[in-house]
Amino acid sequence: MSKKIKIILIAIFIIILLLIGFYFYNKSRGIPVGNPNISVYQKFNPFGSASNITNSIINNTNNPTTNNGVVSQNSRFHKLTNFAVSGAAYFEDLKPSLDATTPIVNNSILPNTNKPYFESIPSIRYAERSTGHIYQMTLSDKKSGVVSNSTIPGVYEVIFNDKADSAIYRYISPDETNITSFLASLGGSSNFLAPDILAVSLSPDKSQFFSLIKSKDGVIGTIKSFSDTKTAQVFTSPFSEWIPQWIADKSIYLTTKPSYLAEGFVFELNTSNGTLTKLFGNIMGLTTLSNNGGSLVLYNTTVNTGPRLNIFNIKDNSSFDLNLYGLPEKCIWSNDNINIYCAIPNTIVGNQYPDDWYKGLISFDDKFVKINTTTKNITTIANSSSETPVDGTNMFLNKNETSLFFINKKDSTLWSLDL
Repeated sequence: MSKKIKIILIAIFIIILLLIGFYFYNKSRGIPVGNPNISVYQKFNPFGSASNITNSIINNTNNPTTNNGVVSQNSRFHKLTNFAVSGAAYFEDLKPSLDATTPIVNNSILPNTNKPYFESIPSIRYAERSTGHIYQMTLSDKKSGVVSNSTIPGVYEVIFNDKADSAIYRYISPDETNITSFLASLGGSSNFLAPDILAVSLSPDKSQFFSLIKSKDGVIGTIKSFSDTKTAQVFTSPFSEWIPQWIADKSIYLTTKPSYLAEGFVFELNTSNGTLTKLFGNIMGLTTLSNNGGSLVLYNTTVNTGPRLNIFNIKDNSSFDLNLYGLPEKCIWSNDNINIYCAIPNTIVGNQYPDDWYKGLISFDDKFVKINTTTKNITTIANSSSETPVDGTNMFLNKNETSLFFINKKDSTLWSLDL
């Protein structure tokens, strides 16, 4: 073998080693390699398998679309992070009032004034996906900083409690065989939760959480407080594919995990006695989002032209079509239980939803709308396609509902929209 050939082979060998090293370096930091959604999708959301996309295209808007990749100076959209996040929450941080002139003892009133010792600072906390570090941002000035630098690489989901001072970290185990869930308090105790928790839903006041845990006979459902070590079992089922939403004190809605190939159903679980009552169903591709208290349920049904949004009224067992294509996972109910804020795709391609969207085979460019479920009036707030197109999900509102926060599914960065 000539010297020249030996040099070429050595160079090729070195390049291969570098590529392998780069792959495992990114993987160790939790950075997605290849398609970022498929493997995680299969563990956290075992829907139907993918197949070819049909050629049908539906436009939700007649507005011209541009994609210049720029957020204008006066935009209502604000990109809050330059890195992927795995969860975020709004809360009001209590800080000593600037008017306090005497030692702070309790959150009481200053002598001879109407000013409290503490003032509420509207803030958000969010977790970096690659490291698990927790950041806090004050909304008045958009200033942020790290409040926890405990490193948990590759966290897929972080769920905060009501005060955002405790969180559930969820990630795929190193051998990629199950889901690991870890409960930690900022500056406090931490412990592992039951292995292979398939789904988690917060109570309406976010002080407790309901978990669906895989068992040899199906699943068991448990309730646990963020601040207590006790766990109460309230549910068992031989069927394991449920998506829970805790909607009232003793009531949890359970929706069967969806596929465009299968009919879905919604049941109500009474946590006092463990009874399960069917609410509605026989709907293809069904996913749901209930308002507070569970009186109205936003749901989609997958038809030949894509996923259609509808409202189901629990009280009178009726429904109506909103004449929009979209997914409840891209929406949030207002506290008035009447209005809904949604990220609505400008264009729908194909009809294999929600499967293809979860798997990352389809990405949307959204407009943001407000839907009044009483008048059925739909108001467009802003259209991201005229600036930097975003695919909004994991939505939440601030206390006064002047800002809508969401994760851009395209790159998992955190954004806000002025309402």
